[in-house]
Amino acid sequence: MKKVVLFLLILSGFAACNQKQAETPDTALDTGREFIRASLNGDFEKASALILSDSQNVQLFDSYIVFYKKLSDDKKKGYKEASYEINKYLDVDDSTTLINYSNSFMNKPMDIKLVRKNKKWAVDFKYTYSGNLPID
Repeated sequence: MKKVVLFLLILSGFAACNQKQAETPDTALDTGREFIRASLNGDFEKASALILSDSQNVQLFDSYIVFYKKLSDDKKKGYKEASYEINKYLDVDDSTTLINYSNSFMNKPMDIKLVRKNKKWAVDFKYTYSGNLPID
């Protein structure tokens, strides 16, 4: 009986590890989509995992979380229920991609920048504020 329980625990551990790897987006487009949806949903744990880890990005995203939490429940619901549309997609080079999108709640075009670092795509959140590579 103990062997069966131990076997099931080990098996569930492997399944959890495999599931975590499967959840990591493989492309810039998938990373961008997941970040946009997680941000609209207020799922900041998931969105934070997709942010490029540098001090400025983390600080700006933390500020955004504080701002979001102060929104009224109606606005949060509006974002959560919003659909989004990718207006433009631009591969700047093999490690930089820009996505211009808008959501049905705000109806305002916005850009996000994705960078590939260590074979992983991540959102360069500070670009949202600096916009140093606009999509025209």
